[in-house]
Amino acid sequence: MVDASAMSMQVNLFISGRKLKDLDTFSKSDPQCWLFEQQPNKQWTKIAQTEIINNNLNPDFQTSFTLAYFFEKVQRYKFMMVDADNTSGSDYDEIGEVETTMGSLMGAARQTFTANLTHKGQ
Repeated sequence: MVDASAMSMQVNLFISGRKLKDLDTFSKSDPQCWLFEQQPNKQWTKIAQTEIINNNLNPDFQTSFTLAYFFEKVQRYKFMMVDADNTSGSDYDEIGEVETTMGSLMGAARQTFTANLTHKGQ
C-alpha cells in the first residue's frame, strides 16, 4: 500500500501582478507579495514573500515560491499583495488578496492561474 502523504512533488510558483491599485500619493505603489498557508486549525501562517519592486503597478517578481504539492490533500494558500513602505515589512498598505488551493493552481489552463485581488470585500 502506498502512503498518500508520500505522493508529492516540488513546484515553483512565479508571481506577477497586473493593474494593481496605486496607493501612493506622489509615486506608484511598491508591491510585494506575501504567501500564507492555512494550518489545520484554520489559522493563516506567512511562509514566504517576494522582493519589493519600487514604483510598479505591473510587477513580475524574480523571487519564486517553491512548495510541496501533495496529491490527494487539500492545501489552502492566500496570496496578499501589499504596498511596502519599508524593507522590514512592518509598514505597508494592503492592495488586495486572493485565496486558492494548490489543486486550483496546478489545474489552471496552461499552468497560469489568474485571479482578481479583493480588499475588504471589494
